[in-house]
Amino acid sequence: MKRLKIITLITLVLVFTGCSDFLEPEPRERYTEMDAWKSVENTYLYINGFYKPIYEYGPYGQKYADVSMHDGFSDILRYGANVMGGAGGDVNKVVYTGTISPSSNILSDYNYEYNRIRRINEFLYGLKTYAKYDENVVTLMEAQARFFRAYLHFMLVRNHGSIVIRDNIDGPNEAFKARSAESECWDFIEKDLDFAAENLPEEWDKDNFGRLTQGAVYGFKSRAMLYARRWDKAAEAAQKVIDKEGTLYDLLPEYADVFKQPDLFKETVLGYRFHGQLTHSIQFDKLYSPSGDFDPENTDVKCLAVPTQEMIDSYYMADGSKFDWNNPEHAANPYQNREPRFYASVLYNGAPWKGRTIETFVGGKDGFKEFGTENHPNTTTTGYYIRKLLDEQITDMTRRGTTAWSEVRYAEVLLNQAEALNESGKSNEALNPLNKVRRRAKLPDITETNQANLRQIIREERKIELAFEGQRYWDLRRWRTALDILGGKRMHGMKITKNADDTFTYEIVDCDGQNRFFEERYYQFPIPLSEIQNNPECKQIDKW
Repeated sequence: MKRLKIITLITLVLVFTGCSDFLEPEPRERYTEMDAWKSVENTYLYINGFYKPIYEYGPYGQKYADVSMHDGFSDILRYGANVMGGAGGDVNKVVYTGTISPSSNILSDYNYEYNRIRRINEFLYGLKTYAKYDENVVTLMEAQARFFRAYLHFMLVRNHGSIVIRDNIDGPNEAFKARSAESECWDFIEKDLDFAAENLPEEWDKDNFGRLTQGAVYGFKSRAMLYARRWDKAAEAAQKVIDKEGTLYDLLPEYADVFKQPDLFKETVLGYRFHGQLTHSIQFDKLYSPSGDFDPENTDVKCLAVPTQEMIDSYYMADGSKFDWNNPEHAANPYQNREPRFYASVLYNGAPWKGRTIETFVGGKDGFKEFGTENHPNTTTTGYYIRKLLDEQITDMTRRGTTAWSEVRYAEVLLNQAEALNESGKSNEALNPLNKVRRRAKLPDITETNQANLRQIIREERKIELAFEGQRYWDLRRWRTALDILGGKRMHGMKITKNADDTFTYEIVDCDGQNRFFEERYYQFPIPLSEIQNNPECKQIDKW
């Protein structure tokens, strides 16, 4: 593929195609805004810059607190830093003390999102005003832009609830604007998503592989409508993707293979490709690999976030039964006979890894340090490491990866539909998509049809299937269960001692040292103080 660059007043110096070629423009000293509309190729460079947020909010970006693993705000992953600042310190500041206010909120990306929305609105205005292309080309361009406008509004509504809708270029008379009711915000998001889905192709040609498709939009809509609690809309959107099962989308036979793909694949519904000089924003493997992968003299900050015991105990046994520490067989060998997703997602004491065996026992190569004993322990504080998303083939930890990111996987679409059907009273129908996900994990089918019981099963399945992919904290908020699961609670880890006879003693320990913090008003984050000061029509959210 060719690498393309263009510099204009309205585009990035280097923008990502998401799939297609870059253009090397004719050398010139200056570019003007109108250059973006002189050719289809130039205009697509404008559009290409819209794709970036797809990965920025995932594990290969750094959108909140300058870290990539947002599950660290939840019950399934914890950061080891014991000092304020980057490398997870600011995450733990929120986890333990809250520190969210109208003037400071590391879980809000308010200005970035509205700045990008303004860019999209400027693009849409220019597209209608200046572009002299075939009507079908213009519609394809508009569809992509409106998807990302919906995507960014979704991020804002997910965080804050009722927000200011920005659907055009704001001049002097439009800058002051009140927040819309949350239902109106979801109406706006749904309208943009529907336009995008109706006007995008099911597939692009090979030169445009990776661009937004109809299925990508419907897959994302199935998630958005869960947040909106529009169950029928979520189930219908998911079905649009499921209808293409076996042709465009499918589950890979083995769960572990899902996170080893160098490019987008059938399980990717919405994703982002990295090519050439485009790499992840961070050195992901350096930051999250087990400490035994490094020279003992290496003092760099590493091993930032590790799974909690709560996450480990959630994984089923291979026969589908629940793990139980009160079961002598389970307790004697807690990491044996677990379901495939456990082995694909977690590195535990005794796990095979890079031709060696993981040692998370006290004094082992992969260490164990109690949280709080060091500012940056640079090893596990729970007795575990993540395995999912790490590249076992990497030896140069300074390298930035190029593994594609699947923001919406087909497995999530199935779980979205299962949840939506169950919540709308169609529990029997919910079993089919749910059991497709479980069968890939070699687990027996669920037959439970009581809505309340099935709700808990679906939520646990989502917790396990999507672990470490950045959805857990936001799911807890939308379910309104975060207060019960996080507020005033402590998470745990596993302190393992190696005995003289080479057996191990397992001790569940408090890995927090203090109660976690979450309060009712955190279900809707405050509008930033800067917005309130600059926009007198925008009033603060209740309780803030």
